[in-house]
Amino acid sequence: MTEVNNNDENIDHLTDVEEGLPMQSSPQKSRIRMALTRWWIILIFAVMGYVVALYTLSIAEPRHSARAVIEVVTKKRQLVGSDLERDRVGLQQAMMTMASKILGSTQLRKVVNSPKIQAVENAMPPKFSMKPKYWRSENEMRFRSAAEASTSEIVGMITGGLSVRPRAGTMLMDISVSHADPSTAITIADAITEEFIRSEEKRIEKSAGEAYKILKNDAALAAADVETAQRAMSTYASVMATNARINEMNKNMVSLKLRYKSKHPTMIDAVALMADLKKRFRNEIKEIMQSPSELDFWSEYKLRMNPLEKAMDAALSSDNPAQKMAGKKAEEQWLAMVQGALSARTGALKGQINNRQKHHDRVVSRITDIEVAEKNDQFELRIAEKAFGAGGVQVEKYKRLTQGVAFGALIGFGIAYILGMLDFKIYDVRTVEEATRLPCLAAIPESTIFDLEDHWKNVLDADPRSANAESIRNLRASIMLLGKAERNKSILITSAAPGEGKTTIASELAASFALNEQKTILVDLDLRKPRVHTLFPGVNESLGISEVLSGQADLAVVVQRTSIQGLHVICAGTKPPNPAELLQENEIADIIAKLCEYYDRVIIDTPPVLPVSDTRLLAQHAQTVILVVRALKIPVGAIMRTKELLEQARVNVSGVVINAMKRKHIGSGYYGYRGYGEYGGSGGYGGYYDDDDDDKEDKK
Repeated sequence: MTEVNNNDENIDHLTDVEEGLPMQSSPQKSRIRMALTRWWIILIFAVMGYVVALYTLSIAEPRHSARAVIEVVTKKRQLVGSDLERDRVGLQQAMMTMASKILGSTQLRKVVNSPKIQAVENAMPPKFSMKPKYWRSENEMRFRSAAEASTSEIVGMITGGLSVRPRAGTMLMDISVSHADPSTAITIADAITEEFIRSEEKRIEKSAGEAYKILKNDAALAAADVETAQRAMSTYASVMATNARINEMNKNMVSLKLRYKSKHPTMIDAVALMADLKKRFRNEIKEIMQSPSELDFWSEYKLRMNPLEKAMDAALSSDNPAQKMAGKKAEEQWLAMVQGALSARTGALKGQINNRQKHHDRVVSRITDIEVAEKNDQFELRIAEKAFGAGGVQVEKYKRLTQGVAFGALIGFGIAYILGMLDFKIYDVRTVEEATRLPCLAAIPESTIFDLEDHWKNVLDADPRSANAESIRNLRASIMLLGKAERNKSILITSAAPGEGKTTIASELAASFALNEQKTILVDLDLRKPRVHTLFPGVNESLGISEVLSGQADLAVVVQRTSIQGLHVICAGTKPPNPAELLQENEIADIIAKLCEYYDRVIIDTPPVLPVSDTRLLAQHAQTVILVVRALKIPVGAIMRTKELLEQARVNVSGVVINAMKRKHIGSGYYGYRGYGEYGGSGGYGGYYDDDDDDKEDKK
C-alpha cells in the first residue's frame, strides 16, 4: 500500500509558506478600515453632534467685553545701570501686587457698593437655563438691577468675567470685564479702575506707622512662640532616639529568638542591651516629666504609671516566677502607654510649631506688604484709557457647529471601532490569515453563480471570464504550487461548520483539475449530509462509498462518469445509521491509495470538523488538507478550534479558502471571535442547519 500521508513534508512546506505570509500588516489599520465601513454610525453621531451644537447655541448667552487701562507713572527719572534695572524689577512686582489687589474680594466689594455700580439697571444677567431662548418667557430673559441683587451675587458675577494683566515691557495694566450687556461691561470696568486708584491714594495718604509697630510686635511674639515650641520639642530628641532603638531592637529580638536559644551568648547580650535601653528610656521619661513645661501633660499619665512601675521594681528584687511574669507584663503595659503618650505629645508639638510658624510668616508677609507700599510711594497711578468696548465676544456659530459635528463624528467612529472589535467574524483574506496563521489559497467572491437551486454547472464552463472562475483557477494554481503533483494527489476539503460551501468548492476544484487535462475523481465521504450527487444529476446516488466500506460493492463499481471530460465521481451512497463506525482506518487508507494509483487528483469532500469526528480520521490519510471558511458566517474561535482539533489528530492544514467574500471587504484586515453554538448528534450535525435549508446554506 502506498503511504499517502506525508506530515513531515507538509510541516516543512507550511513553515515555508508561513514565513512568506504578509503578516506584517497592522491590525489597527484593518480595524480602522472596518470602522469606516460602518459610516452610517459615524454619520448619525455627526448629525447628533450638530443638533447638540445647535442646542448649546440656543441656550448660550453672548458675552461683551470692555477694557480700561491704568498707567503706573514713576517719579524717579534719573536712574541708570543696575539701579534702573532693580527699579524696573521692583515696579513689575508692584504691578503684580496691584493686579492681585484689584481681583481681591475686598476691593470688589468696594466697587459693587460704589454709587456708579448701584445705579446700573442691567447688572445681573438672566439665570442660566437649559431652555432655548425662544422657549423662555420675558421674565426669564429679564436683567436684574444692582439694587435687586446682593453684594455677593454681583461680586461673583464680576469675578467670573474679570481679568487684570500687566502689559509686558510697559507700565500699563489692562483691566478687562465681560458681561452680557455691553454698556454694563463698560460701567464695571470704569468703576473698578476709579475705585482702585481712589483706594490707593487713600492708602498712601494714611500713615502706616502704627500698624507697622503692631505687626512688628506680633512678629516678635510669634517668633517667641515658635522658639518655645521648638525648645519643648528638643527635650524629646533623646528619648525619641531611645524609643526608636527600642522599636528596632524589638524587631531584631524576633529574628534572634528564631535562631538562638535563651542561653546563647548572642541572645544574652541582646536581652541585656534591651534591658539597658528600657532602663535609659525610663530615666529619660522621668526627666521629661519633671520639666516645668511638661508637668501638665504628664500629670494624668503619672497616676497610671505608678502602679506599673511598682510592679516592675518588685519583680527586679524578687525570685518568684509569678511575680517576675507580672513585672514583665507591667513593663510591657508601661512601655506601650508611654510610647503612645510620647507619640501624641511630639505630634502635638510638631503641630504647634507648624501653626506658630505659619502665623509668624503671615505677620512677616503683612509687614513686607506695608514696606512695599511705602516704597511704592515713588510712583502714582492714573487712568491711561477709560473703559471702551473691545468688541462682542459673540458665540462663534459656525465654529461651534463645526466642533459639534467633528466631536460627534469622533464619538461615532469610536463606537464603530468598538463594535468592530466585538464583531469576531472573518471578512477577507487578511483577517483569515492573521487569525489562523495559515496561507489563504484563494478568495471566492460572493456570487449567485454557484446557485444549486437549478442544474449545477461548473463556473469554468458557465462563466469562464468571471471573477469566480478566476478565483477557482487561483485555487487550482495555489494547490499546484504546494509541491510536486505526486505529493498532493489526495486533497481533502473540509470546513469548521456546515453551510460554508465546502462541497461546492470541492466540486469546482475537481472540475478545474479535470478541465486542466488531469484525470480527477471527486469522492463524497460526507456520509451524514452528502451533497455531491445533487451537483451531478445523472449519477446514481444509491451506489457509493458506503457500499464499498460495508462490503456490498467493489470500488470500481461505484466510480461513475460525469458530463465533464476527465472527471469521475464516487457518491456517498446509502446513508448508514452510524457513519463513524463505518469509517475504518485501514479501509479508508486502502481506498485512497488505490484511487491515487489511477487518478492524478483525488478530491475528497468530508464532513465539517466541529460537529463530528469523521474528518479527523479521514484527514490522516490525505496528502493535502484545505479548510473552507465562509466570510461573515463562521467566527474566528470556531476556525481556531478546528485547526487545533486537526493538529491534535496529527493533521497539518495546508491552507484556507475564504468563500463568499464581499467585494467591499477586499483588502481589509478586521477579525475577531464570537461563540459558535453547540454541535454533535448521531447521523447529523446537530443544530447547525435543518434538512430543509441545507441546499440554500451550501450554495458556496
